Amino acid sequence: MMKDDDQRNVNQPVFDYEDFLERIDGDTVLLKEVLEIFLEDTPSLLADLNAGIKSKDVEMVERAAHTLKGAAANISAKRLQELNHQLLVLARNGKLGDTEGLYDDIIKNYNALEQLLLSHMAK
Repeated sequence: MMKDDDQRNVNQPVFDYEDFLERIDGDTVLLKEVLEIFLEDTPSLLADLNAGIKSKDVEMVERAAHTLKGAAANISAKRLQELNHQLLVLARNGKLGDTEGLYDDIIKNYNALEQLLLSHMAK
C-alpha cells in the first residue's frame, strides 16, 4: 500500500497536448470544441465531488470521481485522471476520511490544467 505522500506524487503531465492532438487526428477545431465542453462541465463535477466528500456520500464521490477520471482521460489530462483514480479507489474502499488532501490536489491540478487548456484554445 502506498503512503499518502507517495500516493499523491503523480508523475504524469498535467496535459499531454501531443497525445490529445494525435488521438483526435490533428483536428484543432475539434480540440477546441472538446476542451470547451470539458471546461464547462468540470466545475459542477468538482462541486459534486466536494459535496460528496463533505457529506461522506460514497456513491456521490464514486460517481463524480469516475466521471472526472473519464473526462480527464478523454483530453489526455493524465495527472487529473490519475488523481481521480486514486480518489475512486479510496471511495470504493470506504476511506472517505482520507480524501480531503487528495481533493485539494485535484483542485490545484484542475486550476493548472484550466490555464493550460485556455492557452491552447487561444492558439
